[in-house]
Amino acid sequence: MRVIFGIFLVFIGVLLLMSIFLDAFTFSFFARILHNLSLFWPLILITLGVYFLYLGLKKKWVYFLSVGVFVVFLVLLLAWPYESASTLEKSQVFTGVKRILFKKGGFTVHLSEGEEFRISTSDGIEVLKIGSDLIVRGSLWRKLSPKMVEIEIPKGTFELSFENGAFTMKGEFRENRFTRIEARDCVLNAKFSFQKANVPLYFEAEDSVLEALFKVPGGTSYFVEKKDGLLSKTIEGNLFETDVNPKLFFNFKDGIFHIHLEGSL
Repeated sequence: MRVIFGIFLVFIGVLLLMSIFLDAFTFSFFARILHNLSLFWPLILITLGVYFLYLGLKKKWVYFLSVGVFVVFLVLLLAWPYESASTLEKSQVFTGVKRILFKKGGFTVHLSEGEEFRISTSDGIEVLKIGSDLIVRGSLWRKLSPKMVEIEIPKGTFELSFENGAFTMKGEFRENRFTRIEARDCVLNAKFSFQKANVPLYFEAEDSVLEALFKVPGGTSYFVEKKDGLLSKTIEGNLFETDVNPKLFFNFKDGIFHIHLEGSL
């Protein structure tokens, strides 16, 4: 167990050195580590199980096997390509959708404009419609390879919700089509681009690790409210902050948050 603990300390030290010399320990890199941890945490149980077998059998090869499993776990945390391309296998069209709820597991979500509400998913993603809610749920046990969801969204307004998982979300629209985005108990990397921000957007995150980039028209109003947790803001371009009917309203509580707002010309 001392060797395993020593390997863990070396791993942490390598991450810190990378942050100093290679500038690799960015927020996105931190999100990647947490995402891969959500996939491969059972290897920790296997490591402990093999080590307990060693305590009973007293065989050196069993001990080295436990060390090997733990090393594989650390390598996967760093090297697993959670944003890699994944083959889309299922395509469905829905009507009457008002809220899209993403739950469990980890996957990448691409949002785009379309004539109808169409969702395409890779293997390991379950889609279920209940009332006006569309639930998109990942399954860790069906497939460990990177999962992807592509959604074409017609004209109208929608809500997005993220719970209990690690998600990367990207979307480019001529005008904002979302009135509310919620993140609960998750790791979320969100990138949005709106040419028009006519519809006010309310963004709420709680108990989450969040990195959000919004490219919006110059002159867009915003307001950020934080109750607990850590928050950093990067504001670029001709944007102004106001708490009176802002077009972008961010409400954060209990987590680590980074907001990058960029006003385009």
